Amino acid sequence: MACNKNHSETDLIVRDLPISQGNFERHKCASCAYEMGLQNGVSKVLNFNLEHFISNLEESQKGDRRHRSAIEAYTLGFFHGLNGANNHLAIRDKQRMANQMKDFGLSMVAKGIVNATFSEHGNPYSHAMGLVHVANGFEILIKAKIVEEHPLLVFNKIPKETHISDGNIKFEDLLEHGQTIMYSELPERLWATTGYKIEPINLYNEFGKTRNQIIHFAIPQIALNDLTLQFTFKVIEKAINDWWDITILEYAQDYDSEYLQYVFEQLDRLSLTVNYEFNEKGYLIKSSSK
Repeated sequence: MACNKNHSETDLIVRDLPISQGNFERHKCASCAYEMGLQNGVSKVLNFNLEHFISNLEESQKGDRRHRSAIEAYTLGFFHGLNGANNHLAIRDKQRMANQMKDFGLSMVAKGIVNATFSEHGNPYSHAMGLVHVANGFEILIKAKIVEEHPLLVFNKIPKETHISDGNIKFEDLLEHGQTIMYSELPERLWATTGYKIEPINLYNEFGKTRNQIIHFAIPQIALNDLTLQFTFKVIEKAINDWWDITILEYAQDYDSEYLQYVFEQLDRLSLTVNYEFNEKGYLIKSSSK
């Protein structure tokens, strides 16, 4: 059963915990585990059957708690309960903004590559729509990475003082009066902000031009599905591996549970490699050879 509790604050605490997809904690809600640990820490409950508790937790694949270790989450919560719940890092609005952008961007990219992986038979324009989804999703992901440093860094135009009622810029003011930087300008801003270089940059630029052609003029007569998969696994997958230690393959499964059975065939056909493989239990794990 899926967890539908409001974990908005707890999610930000467990977001940097190790990923675990094994044994009894697979897909269990890390935020629920943290909160029980916090409660037991405050009450100093030491005689607790952790395996039984986690095995019976509701499942969750949402946002920042996605794939996080429920055991580590419980342990962290217990420590905070013993020593004071406010010992964790300060939760700031920019984190909420960046995390929401990250999750939405990953979902867009995932939906796009699912469209690009399967045939268009019976699904007209699915490859073109997939390409647009992937381009837009990665644009959001780059901005999310920049926002982690400071929200104003994704804007080339910020609200004028005359537009601010109380003298303090709020997110609502940025949405109404601000203007974010364009797709073509993002690689330079990302590098200046974080030191990360998007490579290969020529593929990034080609993909952006194709996206613009689709949404502003006409669909080009090229293999859009191949271009989309090449861009995703040469550019996006590498970036999110480096930034957040995640893979787009996990997110794609949310749109098609059988997706991984097909995408690896396409990756082999295009000579594309990823840092993940199936283990003997059928779980997607980091490749031991990487």
